[in-house]
Amino acid sequence: MQYDLFGSFQALQDKGGARERAAFSSRPTLISTFNLPIAVITAWLLWCSLQWPLIGDAAIFHFIASQFLLGAVPYRDILDVNMPLIYGIHAAIVYFGGMGDGAWRAFDLGAAAFMSLSILILVRPAGLGAAILAALVMLAAHLLLGPLAAGQRDYLVAILAVIAAWVSALAAEDKERRWICLLAAGACAMLAACIKPTALALLFVPAAAVRSLRWRDTVSIAGGAAGAAILVFGALAALGAMGPFITMIRELLPRYALLDQKSIVEILKACVNFAPLAGIAAAALLGIAQSKVPRMRAMIALAAFGLFHLLAQRKGYYYHVYPLAIAVACWGAWSLANLPRRRALACLIIVVCALAWRGLQTANRVDEHPELRAAATMQAALASYLPRGARVQALDSDRGAFLAMARTGMRQATPHIQWFSLIVADAVDVFPEREVGLFLKLRIWIGRPSIL
Repeated sequence: MQYDLFGSFQALQDKGGARERAAFSSRPTLISTFNLPIAVITAWLLWCSLQWPLIGDAAIFHFIASQFLLGAVPYRDILDVNMPLIYGIHAAIVYFGGMGDGAWRAFDLGAAAFMSLSILILVRPAGLGAAILAALVMLAAHLLLGPLAAGQRDYLVAILAVIAAWVSALAAEDKERRWICLLAAGACAMLAACIKPTALALLFVPAAAVRSLRWRDTVSIAGGAAGAAILVFGALAALGAMGPFITMIRELLPRYALLDQKSIVEILKACVNFAPLAGIAAAALLGIAQSKVPRMRAMIALAAFGLFHLLAQRKGYYYHVYPLAIAVACWGAWSLANLPRRRALACLIIVVCALAWRGLQTANRVDEHPELRAAATMQAALASYLPRGARVQALDSDRGAFLAMARTGMRQATPHIQWFSLIVADAVDVFPEREVGLFLKLRIWIGRPSIL
């Protein structure tokens, strides 16, 4: 009797295990099934994005890059609070592709393709379906943000962060080539920091993936970081811009950091812009107790970096969420591949519903871009009255003046270009708070782009 009972129990257990294995083995098919509608939505968004214009921050950086190509020295002849690598990227685009919308769109699409490939490589061991899901959802989330998100600095940082996570995981998986992988991880971290300084925290991702770093491993990471730093800052020194850069870091950047600071709750609200990742985020939370293989540890470290990157900037701009979003996309897709069928199904339904909802909002959105009309008007006026290379003073942010200046080949008359990083900081020091608004209006009116 005992044997029969035991045998019956074992039979039930075997049947339960078989059902569980069947449920887990069906997940790749389930994920691949949902990838089809997600791919359709993403393809439609991609098609709609082909005509995105050059606007927003991209126009500002294109203008600054055009001034450098005309001989201006970074941080001395043009005052700005951004890191040097972003200027180099935009200078290369302007030099090889010009100031047109097409070159900028090609760059953003190329970056999107590189981002998707990096995600595929990182998540591939969890299954091809999960890797494709992560790449599709992240690409769709990027395209849903519209033309202002094209080529954003944090978007580029996120791509470098994924590569850093991948090579960090490889360092744990392939001990023979560990030093090469860690060298690459350090280089990626430093290149990302040359776009946004918070990315220096990526140097800790290899420690999470490898766990027990030896002193030689630390030297490899530091060597990669130093090599990338020498390339970027060596070029800056060759241009005679190293001194002005240090002055910017010491004096201007701290002032800008104090502007428009938000509470933690307000900052976290920026994550709503990446609502299509909600289902993937749920999968990451549901699978948080899963076995932590090196790649999963690297993804979790990447998510920690993304959260730090978002909170440390204290601005709560939507594009600051990119590194966190890309980490959640990878981590969530990896976890989804190991969840029970019902939980995986619920997460996938949330992903498709969120994408469809945001896609409908995008379809009904009318992008008028009045700054483009203003830029065309100013461009015509500048070309009519002034020769190419004339000095004109513009004090603008994203109202079209910089685009008009760059496309007509005008030179900035003074180093001052953006009111948000310069005038406000000075105004707060000099004027009472109630008078700052009037002061800003006066200065902006005086510097409004026109023929001076």
